[in-house]
Amino acid sequence: MTKLSLYLATLLLGTNFSASTMPTSTPPAAVSSVQMNAVEQQCADLVNAERWDRNLRVLSPNPVLVQVAREHSKEMYEKNYFDHTSPTPGLKTPMNRYLKQIGHTPTWAYLGENLFYCSIVDVQRGHQCLMNSEKHRDNILNDRFEQIGVGVYVAPNGQFYVTQLFLAQID
Repeated sequence: MTKLSLYLATLLLGTNFSASTMPTSTPPAAVSSVQMNAVEQQCADLVNAERWDRNLRVLSPNPVLVQVAREHSKEMYEKNYFDHTSPTPGLKTPMNRYLKQIGHTPTWAYLGENLFYCSIVDVQRGHQCLMNSEKHRDNILNDRFEQIGVGVYVAPNGQFYVTQLFLAQID
């Protein structure tokens, strides 16, 4: 029997930005055309099925969130950690990573992040674990969120890292 490891982490951030609290924004980054791959799409579809079953708005994919999520999943493997807080200066929090990627500061942003790790690729098992965890389920079913990005990294040894990002934003 294959040894199976599962780890979960959740984070929810809400921020109202103003000129007095944030540094001057940098020029906007190029709009990303990144689309979810089949495994990432399956993760997003399972989230949206849960939302649909509860008469909640279906989340639309956001290519910027996908890119940020992919980078975080890959970094967790490469730097051997599993956490919302990155050891990389300037990219410590999910909000830091998102703001750097978009290249400007929105008026208001509400961001949630779920993390999942498994020693094998198993989307359904990961989704069930997230739904069985109150905080992860809260992010998945939060009616304030409008957009989703899922980033998957499958390591050479088969380890499966998933980052789900959820967003509501006013520019």
